[in-house]
Amino acid sequence: MSNILKRIFKRNTHNFILKGLSGFGRSMNRMYENRNHDPYSNGESTVLKKLNTLSPATIIDGGSNVGDYSVLATRFCPDAKLFAFEPVVSTFNLLKKNVLAYKNITPVNAGLYSGNIQKEIKIYNSHTHSSLYEIKGVDYSVQKTEIIELMKGDLYMEQNSIYKIDFLKLDIEGAELDALKGFEKALTNRTIRMIQFEYGYINITSKNLLVDYYDYLNKFNFIIGKIYPKHVEFRNYKFKHEDFIGPNYIAIHESDNLLKNLLKNR
Repeated sequence: MSNILKRIFKRNTHNFILKGLSGFGRSMNRMYENRNHDPYSNGESTVLKKLNTLSPATIIDGGSNVGDYSVLATRFCPDAKLFAFEPVVSTFNLLKKNVLAYKNITPVNAGLYSGNIQKEIKIYNSHTHSSLYEIKGVDYSVQKTEIIELMKGDLYMEQNSIYKIDFLKLDIEGAELDALKGFEKALTNRTIRMIQFEYGYINITSKNLLVDYYDYLNKFNFIIGKIYPKHVEFRNYKFKHEDFIGPNYIAIHESDNLLKNLLKNR
């Protein structure tokens, strides 16, 4: 009898009632899994607030765009020196203007990457969507392209006498893993304490899956956790986490119990 009922239910899963419930369930799941890009409510500001209790000296904002996050980070961590990377010239000019009043923010007209190279970047219909990758599955299209300068993070650290990075934040539209590979020396020497990287739908286009971040960072004994509004949930990789909901993950060295406990506590 139970098998008959199951078959009847499965044959009718696409009726209008269950279809509506399914859509509601997906919406609730995205809300629970924190599909939210507002730093004041998605946990990013909470991370910065907790970080400031450890007196960070150096922050790198990879993909600063027009500087909104750089300014936010400076407000929460006022004593830290921040390097704001933005490779697109028109966006970089807006960044310089927006951070002019913040003496501890250094704008850098370059992008972070696995090597020192020039590449073509695709510019979409807003300053927040410029990517090395052609973003698929969206309603907007490429407006123009531009050749940009890209550089390894290790080289920038060496050239500017940066001996330690307290917080490396990467939001570069699908190229976050490429940028991380440019910090191989710093990761090996443990001169980066905490990394925040974005993961979401664009990773379908870039083909850099969440598991690839785990595989790369685990080589340096870093652990990874997802940012929620009030805490970071550190966890081992599972297939179910490959949901492309995003938005942000944190990576720290497995031995950094002080930072781990600070971030995971609500």
